[in-house]
Amino acid sequence: MSDSLLRGLARLIDAHPRRIAGVGLVATVLAAALVVRLPVTADLLDVMPENTPSIVAFTDFLRDFGILNGLVVVVESPEPSPDALIAAVQSLGEQLSASPYAASVDFNLLQSGSRFVATHFPLYLDGDGVARLATRLSAEGVREQMRKNREALVSPLASPLDGELIGRDPLNIRELIQASLIQRLPAASLDLSTGYYLDRSHRLALLTVRPSGSVRDMVFVRGLHREVSRIAAQTVGPVGPSGALRVGLAGGYARAAEALGVIWQDMVVSFSVSLVLVLLILYAAFRPSPMVMGVFVVTLCASLAWTLLLAYLLYGTLNIITSIVAAMLIGLFVDYIIQTFRRFREFLRADGDPRRAMELTLAGTGKAILSGALTTSVGFFSVVVTSFRGLHELGVVAGFGILFCLAATLFLLTSLLAWIAQRRPTSLLAHPPSGLGEAWIARFVDGRGRALAVGFVLLLAASLAAATRVGFDASLESVGLRESAVQGVEERIAKVLGRRGEPLFVVARAADDGALLRDFDALERQGERWRGQAVVGGFSSLGMLLPAPSVQRDVLARLSACGLGARVDGAKLAALLRIEMDRQGLVPDASLDAYAAGIARALAARDVVGPREYAQAQDPRAGFYYNATARALAAHLTPPGPRWDQAALATLNDDVRALGSDFRVVGPAIFLGEIRQAIVWEAGLAIVLTVTGNLLILRVHFKTWRRVWLVMLPVGVGTVFTVGAMGALGLSFNFFNVAGIALIFGFGVDYGIYLVQAHLEGAPSASPGAAAVQSVGASILLCAATTLAGCGSLITSHYRGLASIGAVLCLGALFCLLATLFLLPVLLGSRKTAGGAA
Repeated sequence: MSDSLLRGLARLIDAHPRRIAGVGLVATVLAAALVVRLPVTADLLDVMPENTPSIVAFTDFLRDFGILNGLVVVVESPEPSPDALIAAVQSLGEQLSASPYAASVDFNLLQSGSRFVATHFPLYLDGDGVARLATRLSAEGVREQMRKNREALVSPLASPLDGELIGRDPLNIRELIQASLIQRLPAASLDLSTGYYLDRSHRLALLTVRPSGSVRDMVFVRGLHREVSRIAAQTVGPVGPSGALRVGLAGGYARAAEALGVIWQDMVVSFSVSLVLVLLILYAAFRPSPMVMGVFVVTLCASLAWTLLLAYLLYGTLNIITSIVAAMLIGLFVDYIIQTFRRFREFLRADGDPRRAMELTLAGTGKAILSGALTTSVGFFSVVVTSFRGLHELGVVAGFGILFCLAATLFLLTSLLAWIAQRRPTSLLAHPPSGLGEAWIARFVDGRGRALAVGFVLLLAASLAAATRVGFDASLESVGLRESAVQGVEERIAKVLGRRGEPLFVVARAADDGALLRDFDALERQGERWRGQAVVGGFSSLGMLLPAPSVQRDVLARLSACGLGARVDGAKLAALLRIEMDRQGLVPDASLDAYAAGIARALAARDVVGPREYAQAQDPRAGFYYNATARALAAHLTPPGPRWDQAALATLNDDVRALGSDFRVVGPAIFLGEIRQAIVWEAGLAIVLTVTGNLLILRVHFKTWRRVWLVMLPVGVGTVFTVGAMGALGLSFNFFNVAGIALIFGFGVDYGIYLVQAHLEGAPSASPGAAAVQSVGASILLCAATTLAGCGSLITSHYRGLASIGAVLCLGALFCLLATLFLLPVLLGSRKTAGGAA
């Protein structure tokens, strides 16, 4: 925008300040009315690349199996208390099963899928179990079992439950099945003898809930969390460390509920801290009247409302990364307020003519903030080239947000200032400008220029050496929540189950059910090999719940060899049971005939049972390993050590490829390694685009390349210092803060623009660099202070990734400030005239 256009804008604002301000305020109110409904999503996958094959495969896995989208309820006792834990779990399980928020609840091994197991119990027997069953169904075996039943019932330790179990299962078939079922489960640290999921110390019990709604539906997640908390409070007391028992939550829904609360808390805290600090800085610097302070607040709110309205219209929601926009923009946007207000007040105090003061402000400072806003917005827009959805959306929202901030400054702020200057000029001139040490800096630069240049060269060399120590942390922990209660519960569960590290998943997708049965066998055999070779720490699959087809065929062959299917007759078995029960003085249950007929039918069956038939039995655990609609199977793998190393991943990938095209390994360890190289390359491209955009904007503004390179020098030096400081402090790049370097190039160049612009506007002097510092040094200090306040508020975030963004941007702002005030003036001072300087 040329000087003539800026002067024309100044005249327009001076002529119609109330109308322009009125339009801006109405637009702000309308935008605010819409953005109050802006939701926030809490899923880290929402900020990951959308089209990366490994992430798409993992997302498909989550959709089809929902293993990470379940809810695990943990009941803990400070002392061993199996009876109390069982009673609490039973009550919780029954109440949750009746809740509309739960599709299914698994809290008892013997109840989950018990009807299916009873119907097909022979398939669950191993070789020893088949032999014991053959013995038990013989006349001698029936007689022996009835004798044991009588002893159990007359024992002083007998309970009514024992009588009920014996009446329903007089042959104690459940003993044979239970041993086989427990043997199939990988968690040796669990005590499943009661049927409940207890740890060996009897201090912890588990139950798993499959919710009826989506983990991405934040309204449902809130409702589910309230429902579970209510039921837990009624059963064992308030959720948390109170009373004899305490309840903890884990799983995808628990993480979503926790993350949602944390995001809102972080948004409120960071925004409040940023706003309060910025207003305190403005008040300390300008001591403005309440009316002028109100203008600052209104202008800030307007720009934020317009920005959030854009986010609402484009995306309909904020994600974890874009949730920081408000706090970040406050710190960056107030720079334009500072520059505009300070210069307008100076010109008004010197001239007394509001129109003349506005023309001079916009023609000089207006041009500088225009270029500064464009370079900052280019920094954000450059991030759009990244494939990370969160960073992409941050680049779009914040890039346009900077332009909205510029518009709010050039139109709303100036019109309000013009109106006040026309009606109540004393409100603007109430207090003289306060110094912030710019005079001392000017004298220091003027007297120690050569020493400063040498010092910066030495620091630059040290920073380059330290920068080589900066690594890239590609783990989810580097960007995830810190001090997570849910993570603490999950770590205790992992310890009980003997699992370590982030799991991986093998998914098999077949063209038809026949192919899926073959995949089922192949996957189970491979799992056995992995366990035997210690390639994996744990392997869980549908084979825990349903024997693989080849295993079923072996069992059927053993049953045929024993002649069980051919010789067992339901009526004869029932008659034999009655005879032996009468001999022992036992009363047969009314269901005895159906019981004996069921045993005969189960033994007569000769067909292999597939996953589809098992899923129809509605065992809530089946959905974690089998999806009938997708015709897919899944197995869950844990690493043999704390995490997956490259050798283990390579072995897994090779083995899975050997299984055939139906199989694929998915999980965070797979896609994080894949996207790491992409994000590093894209972040480098974003830096190139930012620097290129800045050079073009500065070339238009300052006309000569010498001035352009001088303006770019502080941000270049500040960026090197930033990376060097990260190396010295042990900070790493991650998937969030890697975009920070491009952003530093975006906003850090503003300080050089303001200083060189003031240098060009000033009169020739013997020390033009020091004179420029004297002129706008205070404004630059204020700009840096507000940027540190806005970005520094992000360090309080519970998300490590967001806190690291704040840390990187704060380091960048600080070092760009130091290079602008202490290095750039030395180079400006080497020229004797304003026209030839810079």
